[in-house]
Amino acid sequence: MDRETAAAFAAEHMKTIFAYALHRVSDREDAEDLAGDIVVAVLENADQLKNERAFYGWFWAVAANTVKKYYRKKKKRPTESAEEETADEDADPAEALILREETSLLRRELALLAKGYRECTVAYYFDGLSCSDIARKYGYSVEMVKYYLYKTRRILKEGLTMTREYGERSYNPAEFYFGTIFQGAYNAEYRNLFSRKLPGNILYCAYYTPMTLQELSLELGVAAVYLEDEIELLKKYDLLTESGGKYQTKLCIFTRDFDTEFYHAAETKFTGRLGGILASVKEKLPLIREVGFAGCGMSDNRLLWAFWFKLMQEGHNLWENRYEVTYPADLYAGAKGVNYAVDYDDPDSVYASGAFAGYYGLRENLAACFANFGVLESKNHADSPDNWARLQALADKSITGGGNAPLVYLYDGEMGRIFRDILAEEAENMAEVYRDLAVLAGEIMKNHAPAAVSGAVDAVIRSVIFHRTVGLMGKMAADSGGLHLPDAEDNLPAAIFLYNTDEERSAGLKGDCSD
Repeated sequence: MDRETAAAFAAEHMKTIFAYALHRVSDREDAEDLAGDIVVAVLENADQLKNERAFYGWFWAVAANTVKKYYRKKKKRPTESAEEETADEDADPAEALILREETSLLRRELALLAKGYRECTVAYYFDGLSCSDIARKYGYSVEMVKYYLYKTRRILKEGLTMTREYGERSYNPAEFYFGTIFQGAYNAEYRNLFSRKLPGNILYCAYYTPMTLQELSLELGVAAVYLEDEIELLKKYDLLTESGGKYQTKLCIFTRDFDTEFYHAAETKFTGRLGGILASVKEKLPLIREVGFAGCGMSDNRLLWAFWFKLMQEGHNLWENRYEVTYPADLYAGAKGVNYAVDYDDPDSVYASGAFAGYYGLRENLAACFANFGVLESKNHADSPDNWARLQALADKSITGGGNAPLVYLYDGEMGRIFRDILAEEAENMAEVYRDLAVLAGEIMKNHAPAAVSGAVDAVIRSVIFHRTVGLMGKMAADSGGLHLPDAEDNLPAAIFLYNTDEERSAGLKGDCSD
């Protein structure tokens, strides 16, 4: 017999089933539960009945067995487990199997219940508390407890007849990298939110489509009771919103699809412009060499690499100040900033940059400005665990190496003169590049981001455009022909210079770049 026929019979004879249940138990609410259990058992086992003419006898036999199970549950101590019950030596093997399946289904459905429903149900049916006891324990009204129990019976009856499947994220967590650019107080709880997989995957799952707690539970393969605390934390920091019982991510995510489209469009529009800027810098290299810094005798290509990241930084600073780019939101008490996430990791990409810094302290009064552009081989990166000792040794040689130092070495005053007086026009041109890059990225992101975060896209893009495009800018510079990748024999770091943060300089360290 199919379930539809069995369900139709149960619906038609619901009063009779309830009267049957009430005749066997004294409490009306218990009778409601027992009647519901009878209906569930009938629907669960309808396909076992081969001869529909025997339906009535089979139906009441199932009802009688359900009553027996009900009595055993009532006699069972609250501390006993379902496994102990199913291990009863006197139980019929087929009946025990059915009971185990029902217990498993019941646990599945309980795991999907929201907090209020779950607390009241467990307290009433498993802990044996009365409605008034539950109300006192959890701070609900007695009427609310009864409502939760009534709704839960309906939810469970429906759920027990459903086939549910866990989602992909239950066994294959998404990549999720959280980024935040902020100023103000440090918050350890906030910064460590995503040291665990679960918070990021909640945001990933609820990014494009709002999801209920039950839907998130199934997709992630995690019981609702364990999701609730994580959800409350995400709501606390305004990373997740709730409306109508559904949650949606309030965070802009840079997906692989977005980056692929953006990188292609940016290369088409900006590679030639960057080549023009680099050609202009190259024309001014004689003026730059006249400043007389240590390392000024390097080849044109090495000097261009050394100044490229700093020129990017100068241009971005001009654009940011001109357009008054500020951190748009309060992240938590004592900090403003902007958050974003990335849903993939590709550290070996030519568009990546493993590290970059405008100020990277090496020792007292000595810092480095560098970028480990992905387009450069690792041997030409400025800093890595393998390169740290080498960088220190090269710094010592550069400080005393005059015009032939292995790395460019400047004082703050010399650096200011180069970028203020000599490369001012090129810095302005870079500012325009960042302006247009931000516009392009914003237009593309609005096609990829859900409506829930579309209003924040422009602010996020303006805040992170520099950080998210360092590797891209290095690749475009190389593709433009304005910069050439170091030769195979060249193992020195590129795209780096050292600078002394003390304004007082020693004339004896001035590099000699005369012919």
